[in-house]
Amino acid sequence: MAESADLRTILAQNIKNARRTLHITQEKLAEYAELSLSSIIDIERRRTWVSDKTLLNIAKVLNLEAYQLLVPPDGEAGADSPDREKVLIKQIVALVQGRQADLRKTIDKSMEDLMLQIIRIHNR
Repeated sequence: MAESADLRTILAQNIKNARRTLHITQEKLAEYAELSLSSIIDIERRRTWVSDKTLLNIAKVLNLEAYQLLVPPDGEAGADSPDREKVLIKQIVALVQGRQADLRKTIDKSMEDLMLQIIRIHNR
């Protein structure tokens, strides 16, 4: 049982650290990972465990591999190391690319709606 609690602590800390590094709130993480805010809060407070799907969704949003969320922070590169900087840059790029994809979908949907309205007006 102690191992499970330790793993929850590691997961919670890694999620918090990655969120803070990317300046993502719990609310935004929940939104991007398609989870409820209460789920994120419960995970970060070590009240609940995650399913494999949830772990993958969170990792994807944080631009990490799922296993990286389960590795103790001691094994990470130092905060000032060039490797750590590269990881952070990759995470930020992935986050921006994800938001760009979301925006494209929103714009495409808006354009479809606009075209339908124009067609309706034209057919009156």
